[in-house]
Amino acid sequence: MPHRILVVDDDVPLTKTIVQILVSADYVPLVAYTAEDGIALARSKNPDLALLDVMVPTMGGWEMCRQIRTFSDMPIIFLTAMGNVENVVQGLEVGADDYIVKPFNPAEVLARIMALLRRITSQPQTTELFKFGDGDLIIDAPAHHVIVYGEEKELTNREFDLLMVLVRNAGKVVTTADLALQAWQFEDEQGVLNVKPYIHYLRKKLETDPAAPRWIQTIRGVGYRLVTE
Repeated sequence: MPHRILVVDDDVPLTKTIVQILVSADYVPLVAYTAEDGIALARSKNPDLALLDVMVPTMGGWEMCRQIRTFSDMPIIFLTAMGNVENVVQGLEVGADDYIVKPFNPAEVLARIMALLRRITSQPQTTELFKFGDGDLIIDAPAHHVIVYGEEKELTNREFDLLMVLVRNAGKVVTTADLALQAWQFEDEQGVLNVKPYIHYLRKKLETDPAAPRWIQTIRGVGYRLVTE
């Protein structure tokens, strides 16, 4: 299956050139012209690698990279005209794996992409399959599958992201603020207020009796905890 490459750059002519380079090498490009659209594509399409510009509207490439790193460990390459040492260091510090300065050589870009993808495919793959209560609750994270008592449940992306924070902290109390931040990157009060209704939505789908939940417990005044048994 061809690798999918996310390209985020507001320079339309240059982006078309990058797309042509990727297609010529049998990659599947996924294109966005703003940071927000790039993050959305990274979440929904789960690309194999990303090429990001630093000067992309509206939040900029640094922040876009930081946010992608909260939910994806795919290789990230900054492809940008900002080429001084400080920029390169900053790019690597926010989570990028490589940094290419414009103007670039197409052969070099493809070589860097191939090297990073080769490194990933040579590493052991983790399944991230979680089982609780002797298999009564099963979550297959890469496939976005949630099975409760043998029945698969369909969750929205936002519900699934919230559930995964609880799953990865199973048995521990997660504060409401941390849930909003880790699941959706929301730091404001409105983001925190969104947690309660989404916990309600999750319970309706996961619990036999949402009023007396087995899986997602409320720790009053603090947050929530996923029960492991």
